[in-house]
Amino acid sequence: MLTLNRRNLLWLIPALLIVTFPFWRIPVSLFLQPRGSLEYNSLAGNQDHHNFVMQKVMITQNQEERKTAEIRAKQALTSEKPDEFILTLVDADLFDEQGELINVRANAGIYNKKTRHLVLSDNVVVNRVFQNQQLYSELLHYYDDERIIDSPGKTKMVSNQAEITGGSLHYDIVTAQYMIGGRVYCVLGSE
Repeated sequence: MLTLNRRNLLWLIPALLIVTFPFWRIPVSLFLQPRGSLEYNSLAGNQDHHNFVMQKVMITQNQEERKTAEIRAKQALTSEKPDEFILTLVDADLFDEQGELINVRANAGIYNKKTRHLVLSDNVVVNRVFQNQQLYSELLHYYDDERIIDSPGKTKMVSNQAEITGGSLHYDIVTAQYMIGGRVYCVLGSE
């Protein structure tokens, strides 16, 4: 006859669970079923959008623990692209390798915080205070990573010694070299 010792009892418990499974399966599955309704379709369309307006904005850019630019704007709005801000009445200070100030003003701009690219438009004025030079353009790109100012449209540069008009301008802040493209018209003057 079968004697119930510990070893036999250990095998009897899983055998009883398997044999009685059809009886307790339904109540246990109902108990473990998730409660409430979770509509996946309504959650998929409701992504987190950042639509806001900021007043009196200041953006500071640094490279190698040195301030390279300070961008101020009267107002900043979010755009359709997640990393871009639309700026109005932009006043930016760019610093060259010697720490000298290059002031840039424009009526409108777009700043991409991921690429650190600033696009200025509508009456752009660049003022190199130390050299007493001004640059006038309708469109200007500033790439902080490469430290380059690029104006693809018509530009006019004015200083005490000369007035230069060209089809485009490329300025490397690190080397302080200008490259003016297109038809270049230059008027040299004396002080």
